[in-house]
Amino acid sequence: MLFSEFANILYKRCGGSAAPHEYFLLLFEKIMREPKTDQEKKQAAADKYNPFASLKPDTLDRLFSGKNPLNPQKVRAVLTLSYTHNFAEYIKNQSGDAQLAIEADFKQRLSDFNSDDNLGYACADLFVQILSDIVDGNETSSPVISSISPIPPQSNKPVTLPATSVYYDETDGKIHIGSIGISIPKELAPPKNIAPEEEIYVRELLAAYADEKKTGILTVADLDSLPEKYKINFRGQRINYYSAVRIDRFVRDAIEGGNEEADNWKSGTLDYIIDTVLDDYDNGYKRLVAVMKKVVDSSTTSVVSSFVRLVGAKEKKGVCHLLINDGEIKWVYNDDEDY
Repeated sequence: MLFSEFANILYKRCGGSAAPHEYFLLLFEKIMREPKTDQEKKQAAADKYNPFASLKPDTLDRLFSGKNPLNPQKVRAVLTLSYTHNFAEYIKNQSGDAQLAIEADFKQRLSDFNSDDNLGYACADLFVQILSDIVDGNETSSPVISSISPIPPQSNKPVTLPATSVYYDETDGKIHIGSIGISIPKELAPPKNIAPEEEIYVRELLAAYADEKKTGILTVADLDSLPEKYKINFRGQRINYYSAVRIDRFVRDAIEGGNEEADNWKSGTLDYIIDTVLDDYDNGYKRLVAVMKKVVDSSTTSVVSSFVRLVGAKEKKGVCHLLINDGEIKWVYNDDEDY
């Protein structure tokens, strides 16, 4: 994993109002132990204990973004003073939501991340590994799953549309837009626990199951006691959701006008399925099944629909859950006034 990838994930979740160059220095301060010797204390008093502290803000910004490489000698100096406990405590002191999001973000890129279930030390150990790779001249040696880059490496700006051609090449794992090739992240595996951003569509799925079973409100804790068809459906719908999120994030981050294209993908899908959603059903589960069957044939005017061989049934079904999260549709309607 590149340092810039690591830093940007933490900045997104923990950076607050800090500027990138400020957060860059904070990361290195947190991975270093406190000054012990008289010389180290003098360096700290002169703001020279952190080897990067003397650099100008614009230089630090370039290091943070990955536009400039980190100096191996400075990195080596940090490693000699590294203390993972400090960094682990820094992560531990973040909010619960931030920690869940950090773990989910890293697991999208590193399949075995936090295998010991200690997020703080997992982040600290990963940071040290990245720094060691830089010193060894092998910064990308970690087993990383390709991530979504906000700026394609082939250009200083997001790719501009329209382009003469748009296609997905399975041989190199890239979307080719005109003459530009952009790496696509691998499929996102749903985390074991329900992430905060999943709560709305998951609640609606459980409502659909309860509506068909004619039971009261169901929670995630009730899933193990449900008939097998609901458990299979639930696992599949989470995969569908993360498949759509993968494409949605990529389009928003990597393509100029990406927010509009992603929104058009959702709104075009809504236009396609809305009559099916509003049809009459005996219960919400039957509505869910009918809509999922319908949406796989959908097509929109968004560039997303041009991603042939990339956007398939899972991604199209997953958009329905994005629409659920946006409050555009539901699986269970209590009466006609809800229509």
